[in-house]
Amino acid sequence: MNIKNLLLATTAILLAACSTDSDVLPPQDLGQIRVTASVGAMTRVAHSGNSTTFETNDRISVYAWLGADNNMQRLVVDNSINTLGGDGTWTAEPQMLWADNTSDHYFLGIYPERNGATDYDADPYTLDFNNQTASDLLVARTTAKPTGSAVKLEFEHVMAKLVVNLSFRNEWTTAPEVASVTATACTEATVNYLENPVEVTPATGQNLVVIPFTGTSASFAGIMIPGQSGFRTINVTLENGKVYTYTHSADIDLQPGRYTTVNLVLGRDRIELDDAGINVSDWENGTSIDGAEANEAYSYDSNTKTITIYSGEGLKVAADVVNSGDTDINIILDNDIDLSDIDWTPIGDYYNRYTGTFDGGNYTITGLTVTGSNEYAGLFGRIGSGGTVKNVVLKDVQIESDNQYGCVGGVAGNSDGNIENCSVSGSVSSRHTAGGVVGQQFGGSITLCGSSATVKGTGEVGGVAGKTDNSATLTACYATGNVTFERASTINTFAGGVVGLNGTGSILTACYATGNVTGTGTGTGSCCVGGVTGDNFNGTLTACYHANGTVSGPDGATGGVAGQNFKDSMFGGGIITACYWGDNGQEQGIGYNQAGTGETTQVDGPTTWQTAVDAMNTALNSESWKYVLNGALPTLEEK
Repeated sequence: MNIKNLLLATTAILLAACSTDSDVLPPQDLGQIRVTASVGAMTRVAHSGNSTTFETNDRISVYAWLGADNNMQRLVVDNSINTLGGDGTWTAEPQMLWADNTSDHYFLGIYPERNGATDYDADPYTLDFNNQTASDLLVARTTAKPTGSAVKLEFEHVMAKLVVNLSFRNEWTTAPEVASVTATACTEATVNYLENPVEVTPATGQNLVVIPFTGTSASFAGIMIPGQSGFRTINVTLENGKVYTYTHSADIDLQPGRYTTVNLVLGRDRIELDDAGINVSDWENGTSIDGAEANEAYSYDSNTKTITIYSGEGLKVAADVVNSGDTDINIILDNDIDLSDIDWTPIGDYYNRYTGTFDGGNYTITGLTVTGSNEYAGLFGRIGSGGTVKNVVLKDVQIESDNQYGCVGGVAGNSDGNIENCSVSGSVSSRHTAGGVVGQQFGGSITLCGSSATVKGTGEVGGVAGKTDNSATLTACYATGNVTFERASTINTFAGGVVGLNGTGSILTACYATGNVTGTGTGTGSCCVGGVTGDNFNGTLTACYHANGTVSGPDGATGGVAGQNFKDSMFGGGIITACYWGDNGQEQGIGYNQAGTGETTQVDGPTTWQTAVDAMNTALNSESWKYVLNGALPTLEEK
């Protein structure tokens, strides 16, 4: 409502009315109204420390009327600007005078001064984050009668205050520089001074609000409109341009006259609530509200150069460290890891092959997804000579690459190191080389590893490894997933239940497969398909078997154990000893035996399988594992 100024005077003003009207104000010798002002028990935004006083030249608007606290129709003081002088007294302009010397006067004080407020029940307010003093709306309301004492105006904050405290995880070598902290919040509201307490109604819609730096460590604080519905988001921008966005699970509480502290912790690739969570305080005592604790992403021991991983974000940090050149760092999992929301970059690449020890602790890693054109794709891209990856459980992986030279595996795309006691489920697909555990094993070893993943490729394709070469060893490994291939163009295709191509000097010992090995395609390249390996090329197979399922190819060499057994006069190999196959559609154990030695036996039932078990355990004599025949097919167990 629009209210005219009813009293602007520097001298006494007579109020005329009917003598019978109860509102009659008889002529009086009116006195001057003096005020004092302080700020409740809180600090003004313009002050440091705990000051509750105003500063010289501060200006407040004062209104006064007779009667009830919302009866501004009887306004007697309309926006008298009171300025604080250096002597500590307030000077009013225009002068304020009591309407009479007996009636209650109701006072309303507003800071900063309001220039021409007209709607006292819906006064518009705009948050100016660049002018915190002007945005810090303070209101005082009191009732007083004419006395010789000054009217005491004790101001309270009508707006809220947001404090954002930042801390940084120990994954930062030095704390990063913060360029800005912003909130996505409302910047418009209306204020109803006639309600008790003063009522603030935020407008709809949200804008970007800059929260000023306090000058103290990584702390930011600014005025906010209280009572907002939907205020949940805080952004932190670093000097390097990287932006972190924290979105709370529920509306963040902003209360009039109080401040809300949000404690955030930044890792290199995430932001979340610190252990302190979110607090609402009245400048002295705060109480915690809803907010989850933040878990450390990882910890680092510089003495042993070991990073211990607690979350997917922490594992991503470890990948970044390795791919930045620190390839011999040791990595330990201390929790199940969820990579579902992680844009995964494999650990190790062409130039930075992992050479440390990765111990998965038999914790489960879920949600690993790698798609695109990676030449080396998997949990690891490349494991270098001397590197070890062990005790890893990969569940429901989805790994694929359309790179024409792609090497894809659940644990690693390419490995020159050692892989121990790892298991994979899900799917693995490559335009070229694919294996359930590793795409290509070049030297080194794979021991006690298994895969139930489906594997698909066009070049070398195997249930455990697409290709083994350069005297690599596979011992007591198995695959239960189906292996499929598409023979394309002139590319030579090698597909096996355990290994697609077992190359020069490489040895497979006591390994088995139970899935289908099948393929299609009309390409003109050679094609070798086997229950254990597609091609034993100058390598050795000892006590391996393909139990059941289908083994078939479009043409070329196909066998129950090996599609081809090849021996080169220079390198030797081509040795197959005590290997077995069951009912997989093949009548011969070796499809094409080129100058190699091949000892294969077809078996049909559980009783006959005992012969295979005995032979495989003889081959595993020096190992800590053995095969047992508790069901229709042999299984591995620890001795």
